[in-house]
Parts: sequence; structure tokens; C-alpha cells
Amino acid sequence: MSSTDLVLIVVAVATAAVMLSPPLLRSRDWRATVTPLASIIGIVSWQWLPFATLILLTAIQSLDSEQLEAAEMDGAGAFSRFFYITLPHLSRAITVVILIQTIFLLSVFAEILVTTNGGPGNASTNLTYLIYKESLLSYDVGSGSAGGVVAIILANIVAIFLMRMIGKNLDA
Repeated sequence: MSSTDLVLIVVAVATAAVMLSPPLLRSRDWRATVTPLASIIGIVSWQWLPFATLILLTAIQSLDSEQLEAAEMDGAGAFSRFFYITLPHLSRAITVVILIQTIFLLSVFAEILVTTNGGPGNASTNLTYLIYKESLLSYDVGSGSAGGVVAIILANIVAIFLMRMIGKNLDA
């Protein structure tokens, strides 16, 4: 997959995110829509940051110290050692963390239900909560089922894309 494909995918995902959250764009009082999202982001980050930290810490500990010492003896600065030795060594761990976190973030539901209940308005509604809202609260099982199919297709697209990234990193 080339870098242009990656850019196109990022643009498509960003466009879909903007299209799925029109209240955020139309709101005159931006704090009413940003604050609930910030609280959910804080909760989810607090919940999953230790997991990512442990994976990255394990990867850093597996780095051979002789490589860093050799680079230091060759005159490489701290930034050069980080960007040319440490960061490439962490690339596999970073892609694994991104894969796991992305698949998890597609299914964030309980945090939204408990903290904001999808509000104010639809400001903190994601696809999972929208499926719940349509199926169980509005009694529109057809729309909920269609949303579930879209969620499965979206999760599969993300998983395939990330697995290809991991496959490239594992071969390197």
C-alpha cells in the first residue's frame, strides 16, 4: 500500500467522521459539544493508556543496548538515536497497539451510556450507541440492524488495513 493510498484512507475516514457528527459542526456553543467528547476521551484514555504503555515499555526493554552505545560512540545525538534506532524498533509494537486500540474504539459504548447518554443532543454519539438508540430506544430494529451491518463492515475494513500494516512491519 503506497503513501497515497494511506492519505486517501485517512481523508475518507476524516470525511466520514465529519459527516457523522453534524451537531458538532453546527453548534454555536462549542463547549456544549466538545466537553462531553473530552470527558469520554479522558475516560477511555485513562482506561487503555496503561495497556499501551506496557506494550511499548516491553518493546523498549527488548532493544539491544549495544546498538545505542555504538550510535553514541559514533557521535549520534539523543534525537538521532531515538529517530533512527528506538522508533524503528518500536514500529511493530506501535502497529499492534494501534490495531488493538482501533478495534476497541469501534465498540466504545458503556462509557457513552453512563456518562453522557449520547448527549447533549447527539454530540457524543458514536455508531455503537446509535445502533443501541435506534434498536432499543426507538424500537426501529431495521435501522439498528443496518447500523450493525455498517459497523461490521467498517470494523473489517479497519482490521484488514491494519493487518496489512502489521504484515509489512513483521516482514521488515
